[in-house]
Amino acid sequence: MKYAELAQKIVELLGGKSNIRQATHCATRLRFIVKEESAIQEQALRQLPGVLEVNQRMGEIQVVIGNEVQNVYYAVNKLVGDSESTTVKEKKGNGLSRIIDTIAGIFTPILPALCGCAMLQAVLVILTTLNWVATDSTTYQIINYCSNVIFYFLPMLLAFTSAKKFNCNPYVAVILAGCLLHPDFIAMTSAGTPITLFGLPVTAASYSSSVLPIIIAVWIMSYVERFADRVTPSFVKYFIKPLITLLIMIPLTLVIIGPAGAIGGNYLAMLVAWLQEQAGWLVTIIMSVIAPLIVITGMHYALFPLVFQSLASLGYVVLMGVTGLATNLGQGGACFAVALKTRNKEFRQLAVSAGLTACFGISEPALYGVTLKLKRPFWAVLASGLTGGIVAVVTSLKAYTFLSPGLMAFPGFIAGGTSNMLAFLACCVVSFATAFILTWVLGFEDVIENSTSSAGMPAPATSSNVISAVEETILTPVSGQVVTLSTVQDKIFSEEILGPGLAIQPQDGQVYAPADGTITALFETRHAIGITTETGLEILIHLGLDTVNLKGEGFENKVAKGEKVKAGQLLATMDLARLTALGYDMITPVVITNGEQAQIERLANEKAQAQTPLFRVKRGGSNA
Repeated sequence: MKYAELAQKIVELLGGKSNIRQATHCATRLRFIVKEESAIQEQALRQLPGVLEVNQRMGEIQVVIGNEVQNVYYAVNKLVGDSESTTVKEKKGNGLSRIIDTIAGIFTPILPALCGCAMLQAVLVILTTLNWVATDSTTYQIINYCSNVIFYFLPMLLAFTSAKKFNCNPYVAVILAGCLLHPDFIAMTSAGTPITLFGLPVTAASYSSSVLPIIIAVWIMSYVERFADRVTPSFVKYFIKPLITLLIMIPLTLVIIGPAGAIGGNYLAMLVAWLQEQAGWLVTIIMSVIAPLIVITGMHYALFPLVFQSLASLGYVVLMGVTGLATNLGQGGACFAVALKTRNKEFRQLAVSAGLTACFGISEPALYGVTLKLKRPFWAVLASGLTGGIVAVVTSLKAYTFLSPGLMAFPGFIAGGTSNMLAFLACCVVSFATAFILTWVLGFEDVIENSTSSAGMPAPATSSNVISAVEETILTPVSGQVVTLSTVQDKIFSEEILGPGLAIQPQDGQVYAPADGTITALFETRHAIGITTETGLEILIHLGLDTVNLKGEGFENKVAKGEKVKAGQLLATMDLARLTALGYDMITPVVITNGEQAQIERLANEKAQAQTPLFRVKRGGSNA
């Protein structure tokens, strides 16, 4: 699906342009804030080709796209406009969720700049290691200071993104950050003489690369600005409002907030150092194992202050830089095992692409598109975090810059010398191999995600387990006239793309189980039911054509997904008269979706009653 087409469908399923208040994106996800959540068609969003997952949290809708997120975002932005400046009222949530959401909103927009400067530092390390650039040359000096720009002026960038998050003027916030970084202020604090402002003492502190002081200052500024807006007459608001804001915030920031934030940063540095000294090995192993779970919840954003404080105070980082490395390579190993073992060509391509992306440091496509979906490979990934974490602890692995943890982050480990580079390679190999081997041994159910009928229904999963020789009688699920699939006005069924079977033109709305088995596919739209029999046959009962568009209207399920059923048990009812009156063809195909090389022997006459034999399936043992 092209970017413009995908963007159009995403916007439509979110309730249209008028329902979208804000649209942003991060490395793999589109992030929307909408007016009415009830207008969102979440299940339909999940079924869009190109969408890996959909999450809702505190009013924010996260549509996981993967590597192509930026291209899709550009297409979305053309439809809804630049909404970053839209004032959005934050929804309530528990304290931890709100903190995480705030940190994510502040740091996510600057991640491309952070990664770019970090890679520039990594390139400089390579150039000096290979003796292509001398450390005393002006070339080195220029590249070095350019790569440090993001970290030196980090408070200014955080001021801008914090203002966006706290809904105040971002340009006034940048001025506030500039007051902390101006060369004259730095010279005054370096001179060692007492500094006062209106008789109030100004603490000599360094705010370059700091995180907490400016975030706290902008948060308080958001309240001061609203106060200034209320007390300022409209005809002078344009220049008096920012004047009042700065007159209040500059003293507050220099005298109270800045020093308090700096003290908080020092304590954060002490915490990082204490963790590294007292329990670094335990923290590393635990974080390596649970890293995928942290990504799922979005809590990895809460670690950013610790990461930057660690780089500033210790010169290296273990959290994320090392702990994320183990599970990212594990995601890659699991995906490549899936790619080699799956029989689905389309899913194989997805697994290879997601595996490469994970190895290079972006895990969401692998996490949502492959391992979490298949379940057992996800457990293999958690195990890879354990083995990779142990290797990292034993070898004292450290990252010396902020990079997305993966193979491309290798230059960020060079500063630690040969032993650190070998430790990096060992962690990668062990993590990848652990997940690959365990995924291969544990196996998985080979899901066909992108085989979609013209009726809008994804084909039920096929099993990767070995199915023994089968000869099973399938009962008629609904009374009516029995016809061949070739007469169905949908080529997905008429050409037996989903598999062999028969179809029934129903005469009533009672739908019964055609065999003993388990309900393995049940959709919110209630228009199709998948059953896996005790012998491993997978049966699809599709109630009418294009009935997915009804969004469940006229249907009622009597069973739940995962429920075991007996042949002849009532599965669902449909209001046949109503559905027919709406113009839908209610012909009901009954298909064996894993019926490769199977023979179908028809047993029913033209007219058949429910719960009587419909056809017999004969099939030899094979891998489904």
